[in-house]
Amino acid sequence: MNRTSFPSGQVSACFVKALLLFLEAERGTAVTDEWLKAIKMLRDDLEDETRGLPLTSHRDALREFVSRTSRETVAETWRFIIASENLGFWMRILRGTHGPHDAFARLDATDSEYGRTTRWTTLVSTTSSWRGRVTIAHDPSIEADGLLTLSRAAELAAVPALFGFGRGVVTSLGDGEIALGRISQEFEVRWDVPAPARAAAVGALTGAAVSSAGFLGAPPTVGAALFALGVAGGGALGALWGRERQRRAEAGAQHIRVQALERTLALKEWRQRTASGTLEGTVVAGEYRIKERMGAGASGVIFEAERLRDGLPVALKLLRAVAAHEAVASDRLRREAEALGLAWHPNVVEVIDHGHLPDGSAFLVMELLRGESLSVRLRQGPLTPAQLLPIAIQVCDAIGAVHAAGIVHRDVKPANIFLALKDDVEIVKLLDFGIARVEWEETRITNMGAPLGTPGYMSPEQEAGGTIDARSDVFALGAVLFECLVGEPPPPTPSGLWLAGVTEGAPRNNRVAEELAKLPPAWSSLVTRALSARPEDRYQDARSIAQTLREIEAGRAAVAEGG
Repeated sequence: MNRTSFPSGQVSACFVKALLLFLEAERGTAVTDEWLKAIKMLRDDLEDETRGLPLTSHRDALREFVSRTSRETVAETWRFIIASENLGFWMRILRGTHGPHDAFARLDATDSEYGRTTRWTTLVSTTSSWRGRVTIAHDPSIEADGLLTLSRAAELAAVPALFGFGRGVVTSLGDGEIALGRISQEFEVRWDVPAPARAAAVGALTGAAVSSAGFLGAPPTVGAALFALGVAGGGALGALWGRERQRRAEAGAQHIRVQALERTLALKEWRQRTASGTLEGTVVAGEYRIKERMGAGASGVIFEAERLRDGLPVALKLLRAVAAHEAVASDRLRREAEALGLAWHPNVVEVIDHGHLPDGSAFLVMELLRGESLSVRLRQGPLTPAQLLPIAIQVCDAIGAVHAAGIVHRDVKPANIFLALKDDVEIVKLLDFGIARVEWEETRITNMGAPLGTPGYMSPEQEAGGTIDARSDVFALGAVLFECLVGEPPPPTPSGLWLAGVTEGAPRNNRVAEELAKLPPAWSSLVTRALSARPEDRYQDARSIAQTLREIEAGRAAVAEGG
């Protein structure tokens, strides 16, 4: 599992789309298609320029772009960054700003708050220049080849043109500094602002120079008159030209605002059409193309998807539209991602990525598993001790790793135990950490006063809403083992508590006692202890159960050898 201390970072699709538009305009369709194939994207993936893409995808797109053009050509993409097809990205900045100096102060408004790893700071700002700093929190190695710096310079150059002033002149001030693991880069941008008064003064000086050079031999009175005429005429022409430039800039800025509004409306219609259809074929978080739906729960849907950069098959969990903005649902997905990240183990499903989409919806990307859940397997009937033994050992190893990471699963049950097939070998994977409790977290998930967990597998203290620890998962594991061997979970008492044993360890429920008596003594003893009513009477952790199971396994092996 790849672990890094840096956030992955996102960038708007606008900048990758600008590369696409440049290649189509300057290199043709064939080169563009080749470039798209190299970066594993389709044109439709870049239709919405406001969507977020992984920063590594932007870097890879720049590398493939430069290999087909040159590093210098990146600067020329500025005009495509603000092409009409890309103006949906700029609507946030254009709304409420009156000039480049306002726009530069709002550069962060173009980023999603969830994927942002850059922070822009204005150092000096005037009506015709800006100097600022960008601080970068993502992995510095992504910046090593300098291509993202070139892309930022092209972005900055495009800002004055949004207001009709043409391309800005961008200067990168140094190679960047690294402090506290973060890179900072400074840029300066200058642009020409039309000023009729200044143009009149320049025209007057030009007129004076021309009149003086042309009439040096004339009489003083004539020369003075001609000089005055040259100054006046040049000033008037300069003022007219200055006002014309100002008019063109204002008209250009207004035209861009209208185009941005039209593009925003077009994107809204496109999103509505997309949302009304199926998600198959769409790209989520700029990196995962959905292939087909695998299943659904109360708040989310799981899809089979493919990671674009390397074709890795993954499972993608998306919150439903209704649940996406509910604090509880979103917090559960976040907890699941964090718990899986903390509890890496071969028998715990691997989390690959998680985050939020631009609209705030949460997603979780996990390894794709092929096989069936233990609950599906049990529909065929109970397991023999020999069949259960390897499964039980792996489940214990998974829960042990979870507990070692300071996590209580709180929902161990057959449906959350997956029997994955890989190279014809069955591997157990523990799933669904949506209600897991991390020891050092102070926040709690509420559920309208009801205990969290699945009835039938909750320990007495969990079902009563009391304080729980790892021993609650031990009880749930005991219930799972009982169900695997008997065919159904231990029945509840009239009070609703799952009390399979009393303080002395003897089963309280007669039917439970009868079923346990049918099991091999070692298994009966193990399950009885795991299902003890009081936490202190149970195994204190899953590793202790695993040790007992391995002793059972060793005993079976010894009997087999002796036989």
